[in-house]
Amino acid sequence: MNTPDFWVVFWTALITLGGAWFGYWLAGKPRLIVFSPNSTFFQLDPPEVGGSPLAIRAGQIIVQNYGRKSATKVQLVAEPGTMPWGYNLFPALDHAVRRGARGEWILELEFLGPGENVTVQILNGPQIASVRSLEGAAKAVPVIHQRLYPRWVQVTTAVLMAVGVITIAYGIFTLFERLLN
Repeated sequence: MNTPDFWVVFWTALITLGGAWFGYWLAGKPRLIVFSPNSTFFQLDPPEVGGSPLAIRAGQIIVQNYGRKSATKVQLVAEPGTMPWGYNLFPALDHAVRRGARGEWILELEFLGPGENVTVQILNGPQIASVRSLEGAAKAVPVIHQRLYPRWVQVTTAVLMAVGVITIAYGIFTLFERLLN
């Protein structure tokens, strides 16, 4: 066990396995994220006296592939329930809509290329329960609306942050210099 040949074989096998894992880690993969920036609900007065009010729910979901390979057979699967009154797909892509085994609404895209995103707007439909592809499930990302500040505010903030980092680095350097002397 302590012979030099054993250690050569051991280290060769370990380095080979490590190289294979590193190659797998570096390989391009599709990486789907999904987020829903807004959803709105309207309660409209009945069109005639004595009628029931009309409830309209509109929402949108955005699916993005930020990976380096195309995601194939991308499916947006809704919770079981009624079919939506209507939907829009931006940009207009080839797709298929069908009912699942449990009665869920499924919108399927053939593929989503690297860096490509698609927005699906749904009118009075069920919640989208999951987004998946043959390569795996999409990661849900929380988003918020945020104010965009003018360019001069962004540049000023970046300069002040850089001055702060440089000041902290200089302070640490002088502290170590004084401790070593």
